[in-house]
Amino acid sequence: MTGLDWIVIAVYLICVSAVLLRAFSSLLADKVLIKSDQKFLQTQLESQNLENRVGFKFFLEPQYDLDQFRVLEVTVQNQTPNQTLYIDWDYSALIDAKGREQRLVRLPPGMTLDLLPAQVFSVIAPGKTLQEKFTAESALKRAGETGPLKPAQVMVNLDSLKPKPKKQVSPKAKLPALTFTVQFALRFGMGEHNLGNLPLYLVNCQFMASVLPWVVNIPWNKRRDF
Repeated sequence: MTGLDWIVIAVYLICVSAVLLRAFSSLLADKVLIKSDQKFLQTQLESQNLENRVGFKFFLEPQYDLDQFRVLEVTVQNQTPNQTLYIDWDYSALIDAKGREQRLVRLPPGMTLDLLPAQVFSVIAPGKTLQEKFTAESALKRAGETGPLKPAQVMVNLDSLKPKPKKQVSPKAKLPALTFTVQFALRFGMGEHNLGNLPLYLVNCQFMASVLPWVVNIPWNKRRDF
């Protein structure tokens, strides 16, 4: 073999090693499962006699990276026959695992406004459903000096879920978890009225985030229920 052959072999081995290292790193990447607590939500609605007036459905990914959970999407259904449902975003809040509270921000397309002005109410007619994306106020950053505001950071800090050391590999192993709450401020009204004078209902939607064992990253485990 010539010197050129050895160079080709060395380059080939380096490339293969890089690919294998990247694949191994992806296996060890921490993944997080986020679920909404439907029983908790139902209790919240029943305690305020709202179980037949409003419905919530959240859209969550099967799993998230630790830095991926930046936006949450929800559909809110007005189940009343003759009342308009309003979502008061300035009174709605995200409450993290430590009890810290911050305002929710609705994400209309091409959002360019500052965060200081009051947000417009979302209006849902009787029997209709509204679908919205939102995030926490702290997650928003502006692209450049005059660009649109975009969710550039996580809604909830999930770093505490990272297992240390990484030695729990069983799918049934007890891994770190935390809970956080999305609190929606709702108002119902009929005809002409001052929205600020309508009764305010605070509905807490609780979520649990738990780290998944690294074995979920193995291709044949992708569809397993962990």
